[in-house]
Amino acid sequence: SVDSDTSTSDTVVLMASGEAGPVPPADFERALEEAAVYLAREIARDGEGATRLVELAVEQAPSREAALKIAKSVINSPLVKTAIHGADPNWGRFIMAVGKVFEHPVPLERLSIRFGGPDSRLVISAGNQDGEILRHVSAYIKDNSELRITISLGAGEASELVWGCDMSAEYVRINADYTT
Repeated sequence: SVDSDTSTSDTVVLMASGEAGPVPPADFERALEEAAVYLAREIARDGEGATRLVELAVEQAPSREAALKIAKSVINSPLVKTAIHGADPNWGRFIMAVGKVFEHPVPLERLSIRFGGPDSRLVISAGNQDGEILRHVSAYIKDNSELRITISLGAGEASELVWGCDMSAEYVRINADYTT
């Protein structure tokens, strides 16, 4: 997601001529998934005014459907996107984006947000938002053009992964200064 809107030029066409001959289905699926992930990441990375690519995982959700709804809510939130652009680890913006779509409330003590890879100690949660952690999270965001953010709900076993980008003043300028 760049801004959650769909452009008329955001199109993928998949065609097969059969000229390659028989291909094992597992090989085809793996190659197709690899190409789709590459394209999704590149669309987000190349978004108007984007300065950071964000890989967002939602885990420990009650279902894949819930995980995807929450992931899309977070990755599409202008408040989250601008917080990321400003390197502001604003817990409230993330929680708002989770809460506005989640049908079953998640107790805040179960919810955590990790910045960085699986072993990262850059975690903010209801009980872990002290200034030192927030400064380290802010530095992580500032210092990286590709971010990994994981939201753990503590409400199940399902997970989903999405890609998006930050939203800058340049995004507004680009989209305000042209007409078709």
